[in-house]
Amino acid sequence: MKKKIRLEITAAGEIRAKTIGMNDEECLDYVEILEELLDAETIDSTFTEEFLRAQQHQYQEEQTEVKQQTEVKGE
Repeated sequence: MKKKIRLEITAAGEIRAKTIGMNDEECLDYVEILEELLDAETIDSTFTEEFLRAQQHQYQEEQTEVKQQTEVKGE
């Protein structure tokens, strides 16, 4: 999937940004850039479902690897 940033400007003048196609902490690299470009300050930030799914998948892979290494050692 192509990496994108979707911006929304609300009627109250708030600017909301959502990253698309970024599955790791790479999205955090864009916070400072957006603040500078938009002359804005981050008030609130949350991870997208994409990020959380990727983190969960990575954790599960790491746990599987640890389990396999433990079985090989005979523990």
